[in-house]
Parts: sequence; C-alpha cells; structure tokens
Amino acid sequence: MTTAETLTADTALAKHRLIRDWSDSGAGCWATLVDWVQTTADDGSPLVSARLAGPHEPDALVVFGARQESYLALQRPVPGDVLPTLDYTVPGRVACVWRQDGVWTEVWHPNTPEAPTAAVTPPRVVPAPPPRATVAVTPSGRLPRRPANRFRHTPKEQ
Repeated sequence: MTTAETLTADTALAKHRLIRDWSDSGAGCWATLVDWVQTTADDGSPLVSARLAGPHEPDALVVFGARQESYLALQRPVPGDVLPTLDYTVPGRVACVWRQDGVWTEVWHPNTPEAPTAAVTPPRVVPAPPPRATVAVTPSGRLPRRPANRFRHTPKEQ
C-alpha cells in the first residue's frame, strides 16, 4: 500500500458495496467497520480498506468472508476479479481480501495472540469409601392394593 488518496468513483462504489454486503451478511452484530482508508495497492489498483472493531472480530470476519465468497462467486465476474481469501502477509493482522471490478477491498482485524492459560492442576484423587456390611433388605409389609381398574365402576348418566 502507498499513501492515502481521495475517494474516486470506483472506490466509492467499492465502499458502498462493502457496507451493503456487510449488513446483508449478518456479521454486523459482532463487529463494525471503522478506520476507512482508500489507497493504491502494489499493482497500481485502487484499494479500499476497513478495520473491524467489536468484541468478536475473528468470528465476524469468518462469517463475512464465507458469505462474501459465495455471493461473489454467483456474480458475473470481470477479468481480474479475485474471490475473497484470508491474508496473513501483514504481521499482526488477519484480512479478508478480494478484487471486484478492478478495486481491491479488504476487511481486517488485529491478530492479537490469546493470553496463555494457567496450568491446569490435575483433579484430586478421592479415596473410595470403605465397603459396607451387606444387610438383607426385606419389605416391611404388604403395600395397599388398588383395584385393577378404578374407572370400571362409574355412575351411570341418567
């Protein structure tokens, strides 16, 4: 990427498509698009970039990337279009990058490593209880007997 440029018609259309596709994908409930940048990519094509902000950025990027790939695969491709892929080339971030109508578009989030979890201590072994003396169990008496069909004798309607 090079220096930031002014918004052109191509990049404005790409930004509008990205906002529309983001809201249609359902990923907007997990993160929002912030820090918009319009620049020129290494190959000279315009590039629109947006950073994700929210509590579940990785999940939102996965949901959006999967939906965007299937959506763009069904569109009429223009020569040079590229389906969305995950990009790890920039250290410290994960991006979903694609090219549509000559404009590169990327959505990214910082790739912060998870904090190491504390060492899990093995569960404490509980000794088995001592064996009980076997006692013969017998019923104390007969249980009350119910009629076989208590609904058999019902009052007749008059």
